[in-house]
Amino acid sequence: MFSRQKNNAAKRFAIDPGAFRTRFYSANRGLLLDQPSIATLDMDHPIGGSKAVVKFGDEAEAVNSQGLDGLRKIRPVQFDQRNDLGLSAKMLSYFLNQATQSGLTSKTTEILLLQHHDCSQSISRQLQKACRSSGAKNIQVIDAALAAFYSTELTESDPCIMIDFGTTAARVFAVAGGEVLHYQNLSCGGDAIDQAIAAGLLERFSLQVSEDTAREIKHSVAAATPQSIIQCTRSSCQVDCLSVKTNTMTRFRISSETINDILQPTLARLSSEITTALSKIDSSITQTAYETGIRITGGGALLPRMDQLVIAATGLPVESIRRPLNSSVRGAASTMVEDEPETYEQYLDALG
Repeated sequence: MFSRQKNNAAKRFAIDPGAFRTRFYSANRGLLLDQPSIATLDMDHPIGGSKAVVKFGDEAEAVNSQGLDGLRKIRPVQFDQRNDLGLSAKMLSYFLNQATQSGLTSKTTEILLLQHHDCSQSISRQLQKACRSSGAKNIQVIDAALAAFYSTELTESDPCIMIDFGTTAARVFAVAGGEVLHYQNLSCGGDAIDQAIAAGLLERFSLQVSEDTAREIKHSVAAATPQSIIQCTRSSCQVDCLSVKTNTMTRFRISSETINDILQPTLARLSSEITTALSKIDSSITQTAYETGIRITGGGALLPRMDQLVIAATGLPVESIRRPLNSSVRGAASTMVEDEPETYEQYLDALG
């Protein structure tokens, strides 16, 4: 990722400052940066009344894996929604500087910044300021839901219902005529599924697993419907966890049947919320969806048989967007036109 030469640096690109990952994407050059949206704080050495940031992104992950005392991993985007300490902007500045130094992006750039519906105006202004401080000469903001729509094959004249299965929440929205006409957050996102797995293992087996381990279990053996257990890539997985009874670390093998049984209440709630959200969308758009189908995106769309859960909840055809993990930032980047590369004749003329 960091091997590009500076003369090939992107001058126009989109940024998705997501709660789980931050991504930079160029229409011509593809994915430029993809790092976890996390920070490591030094809890023992506050600076100016707040905790000192040790690292961001991949480097924060590396520090956390060392298990050092006094360090705490946080997600700045979620943290700032509660505290508004500007960590999201600091993290974005760090990534922008890293991308420029490695030759991925030009210092004087045009940036299209995705704005999620749960992002406050204060945090949005801070993120835009971080872009300006990095040298960007033109900064535009695009609704993240609209950006996801642009990653589909549909045109602006095609009404569309989409479900984004994000980290903090799932979101149902309707797009028509280049506008988001309906938007509703659901309570069940990727975090809720991870938390359900952790809570279920604690209740049933007195085993405590970390957030990362719960996510690993979900990716390994979970599915959106019970009928899809046999379609999981693995029938079980083995993980490290803490036995609450003995207060010791242990290795435990967990079956896909157990995890899917644990998840049924959470997935049933998700299905019910999707049905309710759909009932609030204008009937003319819903009728169109019988022909065009519902598009699903986000990390949760990769959960086996998630399309079947949505079909059962809505009675409508469902299609997963290609590469759902970065569909929003790809859609945003597709609206930006990069400078055309020089023709061979222009190249020869430049050589004299």
